[in-house]
Amino acid sequence: MSDTAITPPPAPAFRRQGNLLLMSGQVGVDESRRPVTGAFPDEARAAFANVRRVLAEAGARPDHILKVTAYLADLDDFAAYNEVWTEEFPDRRPARTTIGARLISPFRVELDVVAWLDDVP
Repeated sequence: MSDTAITPPPAPAFRRQGNLLLMSGQVGVDESRRPVTGAFPDEARAAFANVRRVLAEAGARPDHILKVTAYLADLDDFAAYNEVWTEEFPDRRPARTTIGARLISPFRVELDVVAWLDDVP
């Protein structure tokens, strides 16, 4: 596995079983693996950017995503998350679940993604 994906060891960035891609949770870190601080939407956008990196490493695209489970440290951030969600998926939207959860500090959002690779070799 290359260093393209941000997921730190010991978890792999993803596992592939046939055409199913199961992604390890992605958080809002930059390309240097530093937490993105500031406004919640910036952190959420960084988490989605990491999702796109992992998809690319697996040979997939965002339109391959079937389902996103978002874990929010504070459910008061749901409206902001929803705004970022609609930016990320302006047209074809995958299924989703949003859960309030205790996350490892300083993270406020973690994304769990399942994708289908039906047209990816």
